[in-house]
Amino acid sequence: MLNLHDQHEILNAVFFACVSATRGGFPHLSVDAVIEPPHDWFDAALARQVVLHLMITEFNIPKRRVVEMQERSREAVNRALSTVNARLECAVFAAHYGQIAETADMLFKFQLEPDLTCPASLNLGAA
Repeated sequence: MLNLHDQHEILNAVFFACVSATRGGFPHLSVDAVIEPPHDWFDAALARQVVLHLMITEFNIPKRRVVEMQERSREAVNRALSTVNARLECAVFAAHYGQIAETADMLFKFQLEPDLTCPASLNLGAA
């Protein structure tokens, strides 16, 4: 169970939930590719941008915390937000993003309450 008084533990749990859910939404990518996209892998870069967007917009982590935690520049984080916001104008992407966000929320709650049964319906793909 998470220590709700440990900010780093909570931030790591949010990051884990966002990466896992995003990786499930991009099943052809490895977790490593989502966290640190190889050069010129634009789908992996988008996946990482989705992770950052989820952390800030869905979990309300302040941008400055995400910048520090992810060791990214403010410009990179702002670019990620802008890119994903632009992509959300497409209904198909918005629906897919919504599924990823729901999965991330469920995974985070599962970390808070480990006695809960993790739904088999979560399509997280192979590790």
